[in-house]
Amino acid sequence: MKRGNKELKKYIEENIFPKYDKFYAHGMIHINNVIENMMMLAEYYDLNVDMAYTIASYHDSGLGIDRENHEYESRKILINDKELKKYFSDEQLDIMREAIEDHRGSRKTRPRNFYGECISDSDRDFDIELLAKRQISTSIKHYPNYNFEEHFENCYSYICRRLNDKGKFNLWTNNPILVERRDKFQEDYLNKEYAKLVYEKEWNKITKDGTYEKILNYYEDY
Repeated sequence: MKRGNKELKKYIEENIFPKYDKFYAHGMIHINNVIENMMMLAEYYDLNVDMAYTIASYHDSGLGIDRENHEYESRKILINDKELKKYFSDEQLDIMREAIEDHRGSRKTRPRNFYGECISDSDRDFDIELLAKRQISTSIKHYPNYNFEEHFENCYSYICRRLNDKGKFNLWTNNPILVERRDKFQEDYLNKEYAKLVYEKEWNKITKDGTYEKILNYYEDY
């Protein structure tokens, strides 16, 4: 695997990753998963690894400013970061800006460039246990009085609305590695009884280990 610029990575670790400290659903578990996916795609398609790493690292950085429009706030953080001019040309930064703007997994129109397609695909949680962790926490923040059954139905219906007209979860790149993950996830997820068991396991864990209270009173995800 191609190695990226160590100084750039150190800068991001010290200055961008702390922006995710007060997030649970969009914290470093999610960010590292997106980075891992993005770096796999960068290797597969022979992309610029520094651009791929930076896009994945910055893609949710604007969450603390405006949740609903966080892709635009994340873009602003990227384009206003003068440190990045040491590592990227204006043309590269423009590609990265577009990719971050277009990253949302719920997006219905194709991203404007291939890096945007890769980050959008990387942002999808084709891991049912990780998805359960992230979704339940978000549901708790929005609906703190819900019981488990209500949280699960809320989460399940939200994800099922992402199925396309062919009954599939969309992928822009159709990368074979992600397609295989998608198909396995889809098989598991659309078995509603199995999905419910996974979500219930996560619910039981967070309601016993103190995470539930931290989601309500400390973490800022919505």
